[in-house]
Amino acid sequence: MIPDDRLLRILLLELRKREAHLQEGDSVLVQPGIEGMHVDNPIIVPGYDHDQIDSHLRLLLERGLVYNGVNGGPMIGIFFSGLTSAGNAWLQHS
Repeated sequence: MIPDDRLLRILLLELRKREAHLQEGDSVLVQPGIEGMHVDNPIIVPGYDHDQIDSHLRLLLERGLVYNGVNGGPMIGIFFSGLTSAGNAWLQHS
């Protein structure tokens, strides 16, 4: 997979919005929207499928741009608890 910086930016901006509603220590499962499947906190980005969104959510976590707040992870999506300082810096410079 070749990272798509546009998608990474869109996802970080969306996660930043969600972070504003979290309390200290909270962690929420964030998953790509999957047609025909119930998802509690879906992220849908027009022009991208759920596999692309999922792989880029995981890439944000691997790059240390978001906190996940828990050990391990779900099969699809990530646990999210906030943007790291590196994630905020990346947004400012991308």
